[in-house]
Amino acid sequence: MSRRPFPHRGRRLLATAAALALVATGCSAADRALMGAPICADASAAPTPVRFSPGQVVLMAPLVGSTLPTGPVPGWDDVVSAASTVTTAAAVHADGTVSVVGSNQGGLLGSGSEQPQGITIPQPVVGITDAVSVHAAAGALLVVRGDGTVVAWGDSFITDGGKRRDRSGAGRDADQPTPQQVPGVERIVDIPGGALNVLALRSDGRVTGWGINLVDSLGDPDGTAVRTLREPPGATSLANAGGAAVTATGAGQVCAWGNNVHGLLGVEPTGGQTTRPVRVADLDRIVQVAGGSDFALALDEDGVVRAWGRGATGTLGDGDMEQHSSAIPLEVAGLPPIARVAAAGFTAFAIDRDGGLWAWGSSLTIRGLIDAPASEPTQLALPGPVQTVVDSLALLDGPGSTDGEDGAQDGRAGGAAGRPG
Repeated sequence: MSRRPFPHRGRRLLATAAALALVATGCSAADRALMGAPICADASAAPTPVRFSPGQVVLMAPLVGSTLPTGPVPGWDDVVSAASTVTTAAAVHADGTVSVVGSNQGGLLGSGSEQPQGITIPQPVVGITDAVSVHAAAGALLVVRGDGTVVAWGDSFITDGGKRRDRSGAGRDADQPTPQQVPGVERIVDIPGGALNVLALRSDGRVTGWGINLVDSLGDPDGTAVRTLREPPGATSLANAGGAAVTATGAGQVCAWGNNVHGLLGVEPTGGQTTRPVRVADLDRIVQVAGGSDFALALDEDGVVRAWGRGATGTLGDGDMEQHSSAIPLEVAGLPPIARVAAAGFTAFAIDRDGGLWAWGSSLTIRGLIDAPASEPTQLALPGPVQTVVDSLALLDGPGSTDGEDGAQDGRAGGAAGRPG
């Protein structure tokens, strides 16, 4: 058994001492609430990788700067994983190869060129033959390979593991227009999308992160370079919810750390931030989490979805379109039993057990299907049952879809380590 630097009791004593010190120095009520919030229980579980059967990808909203129409993407009918930035989409095919479509903004076509270019027919990304999944985060596209390492292209700050190429501060770093391995990153099973940094779930239930750490979502130490967080242990699902990192644990609890200005840490009064994972109250038997722009979703064993955080444009599914926040996870009414949740920007998604896709919040990522934001869940019309949603892409069931092989879990079985948006 590995030794922990601080046992549970020691961490509680340290937290208590820190809280008393903050009181003495006149800290805010929000800071005091965070220091007194319950810590997450130790959990020894590790994530079960989620694998999807080959199916057709549907583009639900136009890519910026591209003339690719919404609807089924040509040549993407054998896809097992897909992701997109606002300009470029990428897919992993059943044979482990990767292809891209859209605009070359930031070198995201992975062709070796940084010249402006747009394509509407997917082209292969040369040199990748063992891809398991693809993800979009912080201006880069990242591919998890069969051995758990990660290759990436796009923003070089991300592809280089959080290191700046231009240390003078006088100019912007060059883009990385071809895939390169991200140094120090290994044993990865999932990378949820994020705007400022990368959070990656490891096969041992720990979290690796790199990128901008303004809100402490990368934990300690401060800085931008690749690090594997000491806590929390036993993560089975991971979400990058903008201002905070959120995990589901093997104990069925939800842990969060980072910024609490919108209540993402489940602590009232809202405000403050912390690198210490705290338990989000009123959430038990959780099997998956997902995160958007400062809001989060949690799915429990019964197929019930709860939302908390920032409620802009209806993201909490509570019927309120105005700007508001909730630190209390609220059950999203009007949904059938759900098998999987996802989020992208200010849009929330839920996939029911028959493959029906439901959405609420902003219509930006689904404007090919719906014209206006929705404050409550609305079922979307797609040409077949949905396995998963990532960004503006939906992966449909393929012919003869079956459960995952080699210990992997089927994507619509309430799995924990899929690709939450």
